[in-house]
Amino acid sequence: MQLIEVDAVTFDDFNTLRYQVGEQEDIIYPILRAMDTKIKINKNVFLEAYFRADKTYRKALNETLHESLLDGIISGVLVTLGLESSTEIVRKAVDQGLATRKTCWYPDAIETLWTLRKRGYKLGLISNTHWRILENVRNEFNKYFHVITLSYEHGYAKPHPSIFLATLKKLGASASSCLHVGDDSIADVQGAKGVGMRTAFIKRRKEEVDAYVKLEQLSDLLDFLPTKL
Repeated sequence: MQLIEVDAVTFDDFNTLRYQVGEQEDIIYPILRAMDTKIKINKNVFLEAYFRADKTYRKALNETLHESLLDGIISGVLVTLGLESSTEIVRKAVDQGLATRKTCWYPDAIETLWTLRKRGYKLGLISNTHWRILENVRNEFNKYFHVITLSYEHGYAKPHPSIFLATLKKLGASASSCLHVGDDSIADVQGAKGVGMRTAFIKRRKEEVDAYVKLEQLSDLLDFLPTKL
């Protein structure tokens, strides 16, 4: 087995490190219930306008990779309906909605991250999300990662090259000295390869991918990345 000589490792989040538990209702429903206690909303009218706005957002994201924050989409819908769009009300409602999402780390994820840190690697997280991460989640991420790059904060989503380049700059690492780990053949593998990074594909589903290494589980990384001197 050939060892990989890099200084830094970046990771995708969902379906790479963590996963959503069980079937869950669309996040707009708990958000709407939370807002409904503060704003008088015709639920059917709001939902129709929201899903229309969400479709427009996803189409634009697919075409341009420009990311938008969920809070902003909801505020925009409220404005179009002539309703109060208090940033604080929307933020608190979104927080309550996000708190209903149950996620878990894959069994070997945390131990793999800790081991890589102990071996001397700089670690980064690069996540496509237009959902804000709650402070308790950010604080947990800060235990493992030196750098956290979220698409809604950066402005562009993977596979846009800028999100990888911005992370490399914050890590102080060159593209050739960094390995990116993810489960998406386009967003993660093609995106990272496009800027000159090495890639590791975690096989969460059946898919043929041209990555530098392929992993059955995250802990397999430890076989390729030795302790740094």
